[in-house]
Amino acid sequence: MKKLTFLFIVVFIAGITRLSAQADMQENIAMIKKNLTDSKAAMQKYEWIETTTVFVKGEQKSVKQKQCYYALDGKLTKVETGGSNAAKSPGGIRGKVAANKKADMSDYAKNAVEKVQTYLPPDPEKLQKIYNDGKVGIQILEPNKKFKLSFPDYNDAGDALAISLNKTDQKLMALDVSTSVDDPKEKVAFNVTFSDLPDGTQFQGTTTLDAPAKDLKIVIVNSGFKNASGK
Repeated sequence: MKKLTFLFIVVFIAGITRLSAQADMQENIAMIKKNLTDSKAAMQKYEWIETTTVFVKGEQKSVKQKQCYYALDGKLTKVETGGSNAAKSPGGIRGKVAANKKADMSDYAKNAVEKVQTYLPPDPEKLQKIYNDGKVGIQILEPNKKFKLSFPDYNDAGDALAISLNKTDQKLMALDVSTSVDDPKEKVAFNVTFSDLPDGTQFQGTTTLDAPAKDLKIVIVNSGFKNASGK
């Protein structure tokens, strides 16, 4: 009898724990979706500068800046405003080889940046679908306060997107993605840290991408926020 009572208690506690975890999951999903939706709407009134810096083997190769704003149709628009590139390659056959390598790396970096943008900001409905499919995982970073939710196969099979959040202040903390650019065997990882504007609007402050197979690092920083003209 005592053994049956003990087993009943264990099963009961396990059931309560699962229900509690499920409730936390649902609440966190709802918070993430609301934050993403509210922030996207609030960003419509701002313009800002996006600075993209490319490093190869630890050496800075280029810096590009774009002015970003939302057009009247609600589409995010980016206009290149300037930047700097590495010195030109030497002449001759050696120079042509170097130029070809530079062009290949430039194309890869461009594709990498474009790939990053397909995750930013995450689509609330896509997150909901992954949750509905029962694929979302949850990690407790700080009990009842900080959590990390993982959304596998967000864009492609085998990739992984994870969002860290602070439930107490209803804020997103970071976003981590593992994916690939050209070759599925060559994984790249990027991390996004979120920042707040004075009115509480959250935005992707700094995005850092690492592609070890290419000795490539890309850092994207959003800054210089101000109210867009006419809004």
